[in-house]
Amino acid sequence: MEEKLRKHLDEIFSPYEGLKAVMELKEELFYDLRERLQDLKNEGLEEETAYHQTIASIGEVSEMIEIINSKTRELQQFVGMDLSKSNLQNSDFKSVKVPEGKFNYSNLQGSDFSYSDLTNSSFKCSNLENSKFDGANLTGVKIDKSNLKGSSFKAAILDKTDFHCSDLSGVCFDNLTFNGTIFNYSGLKGTSFRNAVFNNVSFKTDVKKTIFDGATMDKVTYALLKGYKANLDKVTVM
Repeated sequence: MEEKLRKHLDEIFSPYEGLKAVMELKEELFYDLRERLQDLKNEGLEEETAYHQTIASIGEVSEMIEIINSKTRELQQFVGMDLSKSNLQNSDFKSVKVPEGKFNYSNLQGSDFSYSDLTNSSFKCSNLENSKFDGANLTGVKIDKSNLKGSSFKAAILDKTDFHCSDLSGVCFDNLTFNGTIFNYSGLKGTSFRNAVFNNVSFKTDVKKTIFDGATMDKVTYALLKGYKANLDKVTVM
């Protein structure tokens, strides 16, 4: 019966799978209903009868869901505003839409921006150490003079992203595609670009200890890196 109860809740909450708060409500409701089901069975009701009475006790959950939904929309709208000079350490920004957001001079250490839309946002002099940008859209984002050590960028979109003067030492950018991305004056010691693809990317910085093995790049990017004495022995030029 617990499996049947779980399936019933899955059907009710299926339109809201993307909302973390709603899913938390679903889990709480499941445990409450499971206890009620057991109580009714302990009172001597047959299992099927106890199940139907349990389901009937759920009532209308759409109102609760709408309250949570509206609060989520409010949060997303707030995030899109200016959050500069804030202590946002370990914040959860997963899957939010924050075009042109401002996170300047903020502590964002350990925060999760996975799968978020951060198009044209700015991070100036911010602490982004150990932050996650996996699957995030960072098109046109300006990350200036910021600490990005230990950050993750798996499957991120980095078209025209500007990492000016930021510390990216040891960060892994393997298998990513870069279009018009800027790494001028950035710290790239031990940074890995294995099997990455570069189109018109700017590297006006020390790249002697940066890893480009297996990368593919256009002639302009290649010439610039060569000028800064990068090791390009295992690079393919388009």
